[in-house]
Amino acid sequence: MQYDFSDGDHDRVATFDIETTSVRPADGEVVAVGVGVHEPGSPAGAAEYTVLRREGDDEAALVERGVAAVEDAGADLLVSYNGTGYDLDYLDGRMAALGREPVPVALHESGDHLDLMVPRRVRASAAGEDYPSLEACLSSYGIEPARTVWRGAELTNVRFGRELGPAYLDALGTPTGRNSARSWTTTS
Repeated sequence: MQYDFSDGDHDRVATFDIETTSVRPADGEVVAVGVGVHEPGSPAGAAEYTVLRREGDDEAALVERGVAAVEDAGADLLVSYNGTGYDLDYLDGRMAALGREPVPVALHESGDHLDLMVPRRVRASAAGEDYPSLEACLSSYGIEPARTVWRGAELTNVRFGRELGPAYLDALGTPTGRNSARSWTTTS
């Protein structure tokens, strides 16, 4: 699943990812937004990463802070993995569920968004295969993703949505969307 992507002569790249308690915005909540920034050609270890977490019960404020972090990064390219098929749509859906207007990401709106999942989704669909996980794609480039353990077992996306995300929101004293655990229908 390797692809050779050109950086398109960009000067600064922002990456973007969200963590949620459900795969469906109507059933879950945004728990965290991650933003990374680096210069093309620099080693991955030179990137600067920021993880924005919920503070209290203001989920909309987290979404707004996440988009602002991308906007303030000074990047001329946004890179995501399934950002167009999940992350950005999820954020729009959550803002609608909260009665708020969506917060557009300027780099996405201007077409300066490289979603690394798109060509993999096309290839997998044509072959009748499941979409590859981010972890599988990283492994294909010889990059072993960090293994996160929580409560004695590997923390997958599904466990995050069903267990850790709601536990974190419980600790904050917020609604957790615990009934959304049934909406995690995929495994990873």
